[in-house]
Amino acid sequence: MRIKKHKEKSRLIVYQGDELLVLQKHTAELEYGLIGGFLEQGESPETALMREAYEEVAIQLSEQDLEYQCSITIELKNKHKLSKHYFVCKDANKSFSLNEPDKFRKIEWVYWKDAIKFLGKSDRKVVKSLFKPCKLNY
Repeated sequence: MRIKKHKEKSRLIVYQGDELLVLQKHTAELEYGLIGGFLEQGESPETALMREAYEEVAIQLSEQDLEYQCSITIELKNKHKLSKHYFVCKDANKSFSLNEPDKFRKIEWVYWKDAIKFLGKSDRKVVKSLFKPCKLNY
């Protein structure tokens, strides 16, 4: 099978205790997103995430602020693929503020169990794995 198009996104997970930092989207139904976006030509996932974080929430990040979490590749229709690279922000005490009110209603801290219901499927899966690591039964 030949892949027609393979796009990549980077996502930033910011949390403090049981709260997750989310962007509320401009949609009729409640929908949350994580900070991040598509990689531009020649960008690394880290560089794209630093650029997107500055554009969306006016925060200047460095690679030292980012801790790689995982990557997920999703097969879409028409032989397209989408890879999402997830990073955790090491310093959740940074001053995040909404910088794109045309794209998002607000940025807010939400209890993670309440937030995951309104995240996209892969975002929900990764966030859930952070807060509920697998438990071994003996």
